[in-house]
Amino acid sequence: RMLVDTYSLVLWKGREQLEMALMMQAGEVERALGGNGALPEKVYFAKDFNRGRDVPPDTVPSGVHFRSRRKGGLELLNVSYASQVFKLAPGVQKDRVAADIARLAALTPAYHRIYKKLEGTIAWQYTILNNGLHSAYPGHNGIPGKLDFRDQAWYKEALTKPVPWTDPYIDPETRQIVVASVTPVKRPDGEVAGVTMMVVPISQLLNQRLLVKNIPEESRAFLCYLNIKSESRQRGARIFARQDYADIRHRSWRSQLGTDWLVSEDEAPFQAMLDDVVAGTGNIRKMSYQGCDCFWAYGPIHGDAFLVVITPQSEILKPARKAEEYVQGLIDNLVQVTGYGVTGIILLVICLAFAFSRTVTKPIQALVNGAIKLADGDFDTRVDIRSRDEFGEMGRVFNMVGQRLKEHYRMSRSMALAREVQQSLLPKADPFVEGLDIAGITLSCDETGGDYYDFLDTAECEPGRVGIVVGDVSDHGLPSALLMASARAFLRQRASMPGSISQIVSDVNRQLARDVEESGRFMTLFYGEIDTRKHLMRWVRAGHDPGMLYDPGTDTFEALTGYGLPLGIDDTVTYQESRRKIAPGQIIVIGTDGIWETHNPEGEMFGKERLHEIIRSRTGESAGAILQTVITAVERFRQSAKQEDDVTLVIIKVES
Repeated sequence: RMLVDTYSLVLWKGREQLEMALMMQAGEVERALGGNGALPEKVYFAKDFNRGRDVPPDTVPSGVHFRSRRKGGLELLNVSYASQVFKLAPGVQKDRVAADIARLAALTPAYHRIYKKLEGTIAWQYTILNNGLHSAYPGHNGIPGKLDFRDQAWYKEALTKPVPWTDPYIDPETRQIVVASVTPVKRPDGEVAGVTMMVVPISQLLNQRLLVKNIPEESRAFLCYLNIKSESRQRGARIFARQDYADIRHRSWRSQLGTDWLVSEDEAPFQAMLDDVVAGTGNIRKMSYQGCDCFWAYGPIHGDAFLVVITPQSEILKPARKAEEYVQGLIDNLVQVTGYGVTGIILLVICLAFAFSRTVTKPIQALVNGAIKLADGDFDTRVDIRSRDEFGEMGRVFNMVGQRLKEHYRMSRSMALAREVQQSLLPKADPFVEGLDIAGITLSCDETGGDYYDFLDTAECEPGRVGIVVGDVSDHGLPSALLMASARAFLRQRASMPGSISQIVSDVNRQLARDVEESGRFMTLFYGEIDTRKHLMRWVRAGHDPGMLYDPGTDTFEALTGYGLPLGIDDTVTYQESRRKIAPGQIIVIGTDGIWETHNPEGEMFGKERLHEIIRSRTGESAGAILQTVITAVERFRQSAKQEDDVTLVIIKVES
């Protein structure tokens, strides 16, 4: 249920983000419809795009917009991110809608801003007017010439009643299964002019891996929404998408076209589940599915939509059965061993058995029964043994075990989920920046750590630039991981807005200091930015160990120093930016003290000199190879000693 609640929240937030973006797009469309701009010098139409003539100069085959050929294979669509494409419905003359073409042509910058914020989630942005004019961004080919969007069922529903999301349908351009978020737009006089919408591929809406990687192998997951069955006029759960996989390692989501309903033979609890969905609450219920007793965990996604995970009861009880068999096996072995010893002194045992049977067998039976319940997962099990001998002591110890197991189990699950969430915040792959070879890694000493590194892509603002961030939160464990996640969110949000890196770090420090001022925690940070076109590096150092720059030409190491307190100590601090020129062949090293302060079993530190020697001897290798050599050297140096601190390292090699 914890997994279901978490996954439902992720989908809920993603859907709210799309609906908020749609509201912004509708506002831009209505402002454009109120204007009286002149027809631009160049307007592109779908029929020309489809023929490959008279298209924008930036038109290229898209790596994300494609469709399947009717005879097999994939065809990449030609896309322009600098222009819209207009289509006239059959029978509509261009001169009749020329004024609206001029108005909607001014929307291209607004379309582009929204698309960049949602890049990777939406496929198309449409505005469809009642007069037969259709605007699409990005500009692309593949729009059928005879297509009239005004004939679509979702277009008519959007004009008559609030329907923020359509049912799944086949996108005519890409031939993929999609849904659309759609809303009406009005002219200045209040008249409904048409609709504006965002088209979302189902594969993008459901690409989160949190759920399918963690539920049991026999579980089945469904995305459903409440609907009325046409044949019985009763409320039911219509399947929107279902889990599809070949084996446990290749689970994925498959969208559902047509009408398919999720049903159970247990009508009463099933209807109770639908009542919970109407009330917007999640729960877990026991009911049958396809003739098997199962547990149903479910949670709301948005409105009448909800997520359901169905797991057979036998799958839930399997670990408990194995534990029961193990405990029973121990008992059987004990009885067998005891039997061998009893054979030699059978007569003595018989005499003693009559005298002490009650005092021995009763507490043993109580412990056996308690052990079986504990194996079944009942951690609140207690045994009542009031004697003052060894059995009484065993009973007292047994009564403490269950509660400790319960707390340990709960903590283990929480820490495992926290580690998974924290790992998802770190970069999935090293960035590709022309002229640079970059590699990074972090290794936590606990289940969750306080080290952090990230790559901030500033290529949107100015090509050839990349931001590198390395941070170290005081202490370890879950509180440090939470502070790291907060700092990452502040940095990414602030870095997406205008300003120098010194302003970015100063603003993040001000926000972070207000959050942690009473906790005593802080975070050191090294924020660097490399501009390959100007051959320039800028950096801000906030209490972090200086970065290193190695120049093979002079065989020297330079410390990338700078003054600044750690983040979170004083919200009035203003950080200063440092800068220097960089040249091909130079190597930049940014890390945390978990590397050079690593101790071996004799108490000796790894030190920065060993790190310098590795960099100096590996100048001809890639950044990834240098990084792996350093990590391997640190682990070999530590030998059997415990890792005392988190280890984070970023290597940047200047290539041209």
